[in-house]
Amino acid sequence: MAHSPSETKGGFNYHEWIWLVLLVTIGGGWFYPWLGLAVAFCFLGAVVSGAFVGRKWCGKLCPRGSFNDHLLSRLVPKRHMPGWAKHPATRIGVLAVMMTALAIRVPAAWGDWNAVGRVFWVLLVVTTAVGIAVGLFTHQRVWCQVCPAGTMASWIGRLRRPRLKLDESSCKSCNVCAKACPMALTPVEVARGGEGAADCLKCSGCVAKCPVGALTFKESCALNPETDQEAKVA
Repeated sequence: MAHSPSETKGGFNYHEWIWLVLLVTIGGGWFYPWLGLAVAFCFLGAVVSGAFVGRKWCGKLCPRGSFNDHLLSRLVPKRHMPGWAKHPATRIGVLAVMMTALAIRVPAAWGDWNAVGRVFWVLLVVTTAVGIAVGLFTHQRVWCQVCPAGTMASWIGRLRRPRLKLDESSCKSCNVCAKACPMALTPVEVARGGEGAADCLKCSGCVAKCPVGALTFKESCALNPETDQEAKVA
């Protein structure tokens, strides 16, 4: 089971416990619908931060991501992320359906914060149920692969720092890093700018597990979109 080492300076692993926000929102939202507004906050947090740090929010501050990593993963046998979840058509389709539903329901409820909150609460309950049901048979973070907020963050944050770096001379191709990745990515390929680079959660799980220290996250460089090479960032 891959855990994200998202720690504060004091060493507290907040990613390990932030899933409680998900349960409080789902449970409390039945009685206090305005709690569903937390979903809108999380959505905006993922998208806005994506412009600066890619999908880092998904790896460190998303309650559902924490739930998937620390609870759902205990029930899921070792599996691979299904190909259909990675396909652009699937991700665009889920994004279109979700955004259409919000575009219809939110304006109709506008002016009543409980009503608006309930729209997001219902969305949270339904997507959480779907994510758990599908995740039990595929991969614990399968919903994260098609999540609209994550998809948008990956689109706008593909070239954002910090970027995973690989010391080719040290790498032993042992694949330990891939087993640690919560998104079932291949960190070596991510570091080379290959498949999955835009969906790296920057959680540092692969960095922590690499037995030879070949992987690091480097804040001082980003990918040049024209040359696909490193470019110094002022």
